[in-house]
Amino acid sequence: MKQILLLFTAAAAVSPASIFILLAGAPSMSIAFYRMVASSLILLPFFLYRSYKKSITPLTGHDAVLTIIAGLCLSAHFATWVTSLFYTPVANSVILVTTQPIYVAILGWIFLKEKLGYKGIIGIIVAVSGAIVIAGGDFNLSSEYMLGDILAIIGAIMAASYFTIGRQVRKKVHLLTYIFYCYTISAIGLLPVVLIFSQPLHGFSGMTWFYFFLLGLIPTVIGHSLYNWALKYLRAFWVGVCILGEPIGATLLAWIVLDQKPTFFFYIGAALIGVGLLVLFSTEKVESAPA
Repeated sequence: MKQILLLFTAAAAVSPASIFILLAGAPSMSIAFYRMVASSLILLPFFLYRSYKKSITPLTGHDAVLTIIAGLCLSAHFATWVTSLFYTPVANSVILVTTQPIYVAILGWIFLKEKLGYKGIIGIIVAVSGAIVIAGGDFNLSSEYMLGDILAIIGAIMAASYFTIGRQVRKKVHLLTYIFYCYTISAIGLLPVVLIFSQPLHGFSGMTWFYFFLLGLIPTVIGHSLYNWALKYLRAFWVGVCILGEPIGATLLAWIVLDQKPTFFFYIGAALIGVGLLVLFSTEKVESAPA
């Protein structure tokens, strides 16, 4: 129950990400970069304190290599997904990026030997179908939006890689150690991308900096960190499926903040996601590892 409640909290925390991004009023790569910078700076005092107390194990060897790769996958995820929001409707972007459980299941089966039973497959299909239904009539795959759609799909694959690697590292590495290095590496990986595409690093308004901070705190330090915490106890594909709660939260927030009232498709899709998650809840065995 603890794992399930925290995963719901994580889904709620990542839900406002797309709204913060659009409200920030900055170029996509700049947003992605400063989101990760903000998350690293927020975690820095906690990491330094725990390191001073020698209460966390240093990151070394194979785990260090995997964490670097995971951080770069996270860089690629944010670079492609955030950019997709500027080329395709939010519904397209969110729905395509949340297909990541499919890729997580495939990668987990190949690299982690985490097999899916028939109930797990049914749960994923039902939940993903619900996310597609939420997009409803707003889901547009016309050639006009093709670039954004492709970027969102790449973002989904990169997120799946990030979660699959995180599952392996988190079995042995303390949460704070992993997320601090992972988020920091992600920020470092995004810096050359910002420079290559000549996107600004300064000159933003106070509200833009505020939204950078919110992106670092709520969807990342809270949302992504809770997902990474859960990776120690739950299989990667299961954590990935729980991210399908994001379209529900994003739609409700868009209704409140942007006055975008949900369509009838939203309620059907939300019900399907709920059913899919319940099926998965009934099949997953939680590992009793220490926190």
